[in-house]
Amino acid sequence: MSAVKIYVPLDSAALAVGADEVATALLSACEQRGFAIELVRNGSRGLFWLETLVEVETPLGRVAYGPVTVADVAGLLDAGLLQGGEHPLRQGITEQIAFLALQERLTFRRMGITDPLSLADYEAHEGWAGLRKALALQSAAIVGEVMHSGLRGRGGAAFPAGIKWKTVAGAQADQKYVVCNADEGDSEPIQTA
Repeated sequence: MSAVKIYVPLDSAALAVGADEVATALLSACEQRGFAIELVRNGSRGLFWLETLVEVETPLGRVAYGPVTVADVAGLLDAGLLQGGEHPLRQGITEQIAFLALQERLTFRRMGITDPLSLADYEAHEGWAGLRKALALQSAAIVGEVMHSGLRGRGGAAFPAGIKWKTVAGAQADQKYVVCNADEGDSEPIQTA
């Protein structure tokens, strides 16, 4: 029998409520019971009230359970977690949970799906498609793609990124500079003694 994939988030929100401990408990309990699993540490789906959210891959799709604690692991395994079995913490097919079903994720479409530290997982989910496309384009075509995308800055003005790129591309100079404010955080007051 092949290993069943179980997903346990490793982002800070999940870690804060015990995701590492749940992952360790799952590995230990499954080893003791002779269950073959592949534990994948994914990013959170954003269902923070259900963390630690544990998902199991089934033929119907991923089935979600949460919020899972170490104390829940044995009962979940007894209830058939590895087959998507019924349990009070069972939330159903992850993609059909109302909070997720109503979303169309673009920027974060792989959030919760992949292991965020695995380049192979990133590639398996079309992670390099945009870069490959861009490498095949000329500079003007890349600027055109950014213009057409409607991408905007994340500051208060939401200025169109394509206009910025087009302006820099059209500037007549041997050397050009782009000044980037990479932190939109609020300033911190400085206290002196």
